[in-house]
Parts: sequence; structure tokens; C-alpha cells
Amino acid sequence: MNHGRHAAKTVLLVGLLLFARPAFAAEGVADPGPAVPHNHAHPPAAPSVIPAPGALSADAVLAWDKETHENTVPHGTVDTKFTFLLTNISPAEVTISGVHTSCGCTAAQLPQIPWVLPAGGTGEIKVTMNVANKTGLISKTVTVNTDKGPKVLFVKANVLPQTADQMAGGDRSNNQKIALADRQAVFRGDCARCHSDSKGKMGHELYVSVCGVCHEAEHRASMVPSLQALPNPTNAEYWRNWVTHGKEGTLMPAFSEKENGILTDQQIDSLVKYLGEKFPSKTASQTGTQPAVPSLPKL
Repeated sequence: MNHGRHAAKTVLLVGLLLFARPAFAAEGVADPGPAVPHNHAHPPAAPSVIPAPGALSADAVLAWDKETHENTVPHGTVDTKFTFLLTNISPAEVTISGVHTSCGCTAAQLPQIPWVLPAGGTGEIKVTMNVANKTGLISKTVTVNTDKGPKVLFVKANVLPQTADQMAGGDRSNNQKIALADRQAVFRGDCARCHSDSKGKMGHELYVSVCGVCHEAEHRASMVPSLQALPNPTNAEYWRNWVTHGKEGTLMPAFSEKENGILTDQQIDSLVKYLGEKFPSKTASQTGTQPAVPSLPKL
């Protein structure tokens, strides 16, 4: 008897549940669905937070004519100057509170401090780099401090090496003595600044860098011959011998890399071809000598 009443109650309860689920949907109430056990070891992740928009950066408010300025100057230059042009492209004023450089040899100048640049306003920052007694590429930074953050600019100076024409008489005489003692010395130390600029060069460009610096210098040494007035005929063998091996006891170095020089076989080939075209051989009757042999007047 009790068992029958218990079964009836169970049937009634199931029936109520079946009728209740459609009722939730009909009344617009979300169905709770089956219960999900709580996992204490892995709590649900916190919802992501969208950060508030940050303040504008210096790049967003200032436009520059260039962020890097580069000058090429001759050897002996004391100072080289750069000018950065800037424009405030924002709808509000920008305040520049100062500027500093990465080295004491470089100075930057603002119109005033602080410098308030109105919306749409333009201006310039002047930079001076001291390059006295320096050679090669010199790079420095210029940091502009604004109320919107810093901006880093770059200045570069390429100081050309000293040419033979610029060399003081004492230096020239001393270097000639060094070369007489060791003709390959022109590819080392101070001499290399004028005589070793050969990387990636061929033909005419190579001739100007490694041959013309001596043979066509305004103050060409008396023991260096003019290639336009050689007293004997020439040919490819003649030029190749001299460029490759030079000559012991003279100022003429061996240019081949295989003999501690600076030129590859391909560069020597290009130079031999160029020399043959630039300095056509004179005939034996013009020079009063026999056909060319691999030799030059003593340097």
C-alpha cells in the first residue's frame, strides 16, 4: 500500500517537471538546464578588460621633414650642421621642454625653453656636430622631450679620408719613407685611408680610388711616374704584372690579395682592361724602345 502511494507521487512529480520546462520558455524565462558541478581547482576566467585609450605619443602629434639627417664632409672639417623641421599636426598645442644629445661633441638648439608649438605650428631644431680630427661615419642621437613623450632623431656625418693633396708636406715625406721601407705599408695605418678604398669597385671607379690617388695627384711625388707619359710601349701583360706584383725597392706595392694587397683577381682584370683603354700603348717608333715588357721606370 505504501509502495503504491510512493510510486504515484513519483509519477506526479515527473509530470509536473515535464509541464514546467515548456512553461519557462513560454514565459520568456531561461531554462536553467542541468546543474554544472563547481570546479574549485579551475575557477572561471575573469572577463577581459578593455584598456582606456592612452595619451597621444610624440609621433602622433609631431611630423618631421626627416628623422635622420646625414652630411658628407671633407677631411679637416671642424663642425657640420643639421636642421630638423617639425610641424604640430595635432588640434592642440604641444610643449617641448628640452633636448639632449648622446655625446658632448654634438649640440642641439631650441628657439626657447619651454617651446610651445600651437596647433598647426612649425619650427626647426638646429644641431651642430664637431668632427675635428675624425674620419669615417659618425652617428649620434638627438632626443626631443615633449609633453606627449620623447622623440629620438639621428644625425650622421661621413668624414672623407685625407687626400694626398691635403696631406701636409711633413706627413707626405714621412709616409714616403715608410713606403720605401715597406711598400705594402700603404694598405695599413694612416696610409690606408687614402689607398685602401677598393671594396666593391671596378674599372674607372677602382682606378680613381687606388691608382689616381698617387699617379694623378696635384702634388705627385717626383718618383711616381705619369701614366700618360710612359717612355715605353704597354700591353695587358705589362699592366697586369705591375698591378699584381708591384716592384721591390720602389713605392709601387703589390695590389693582389695573394701578395698582401687589397684587390681580387676580378678587380685586377677590370683595372687591366681600364688601363689599356685609358692609356693606349705607344708604338716602338714613338718611344724609341722595343715592344713592351713587364717593367716600368723606377718609382
